[in-house]
Amino acid sequence: MRMEDIHPMSEHRANLTEHLRRVQETGRPMVITQNGRPAAVLLSPAKYDELVRAADLAAIRQGVSDAEAGRGQDAKDALRDIAARYDLNLDR
Repeated sequence: MRMEDIHPMSEHRANLTEHLRRVQETGRPMVITQNGRPAAVLLSPAKYDELVRAADLAAIRQGVSDAEAGRGQDAKDALRDIAARYDLNLDR
């Protein structure tokens, strides 16, 4: 993280248009601080989508790995457990 990508809330508020432009042009996230501490991160939509896709792929890979290692349960047992947890009747 570069120092020029970290801004206090007051500066961010005063320069929102410029900050949005910079994030979109550079693709780098911007950290917004409040009382000297990180409070939020501003990302371009493309960077956010990239992070979400990466997290989704990691979760899928972990699920496949768990299934290959015999961890988990079959779909019928999973549905029965969900129905029991939420007091649902699956006999319709």
